[in-house]
Amino acid sequence: MGLWWITLIGLIVILLVAGGTIVYFLRQAFNSEDSSRVDKISTNDSEKS
Repeated sequence: MGLWWITLIGLIVILLVAGGTIVYFLRQAFNSEDSSRVDKISTNDSEKS
């Protein structure tokens, strides 16, 4: 019975680490600050053409 608990806890830890890694890299890939740095949105109406 103890082997089942150790296996279950190990599986949960592995899934959490894998999920955290995926979330971390997705947040890096979809960094919203890059879009405002590249495509500046002008707030001045006179600059619009």
